[in-house]
Formats: sequence, structure tokens, C-alpha cells
Amino acid sequence: NGFFASFVGRFVLFGYTWALLHHAMGGIRHFIWDLGYGFDKKVATRMAYVSAILSIVLTILVWIIGYSVR
Repeated sequence: NGFFASFVGRFVLFGYTWALLHHAMGGIRHFIWDLGYGFDKKVATRMAYVSAILSIVLTILVWIIGYSVR
């Protein structure tokens, strides 16, 4: 608990949260591809950017909610 309460520990947890959400967004993108949509190069590139940006936004949102509930 002491490590994760420190700045470095929280930075690691923030990065871990981002990695999990980024992986989840990639999974949703692949699920959309499995349904047969989004294979056009322009759409696939846009989906990659959206998943990266959405993972960052969701990470910040999770941490804001976590701090407000705590």
C-alpha cells in the first residue's frame, strides 16, 4: 500500500489503467472488424485514432470517478 500511495505507484497504476482500457478499445475495434465493417483504410485509421483517444479520456474519467468516490 505504501508504494501504490506514492507518486511513482500512482503513475504505474495510471499507466496500468490506460493499458487495460486501450486493450479493451482495441478489442471493440476488432469486434467491429469481425462484424465486417471498417476495413477501408481511411476508416481503419480513424478507428485507431479514436480508440487511442477514447482510451486516454476513459482513463482520466476512471481516475476522476475513483478520486471522487474515495
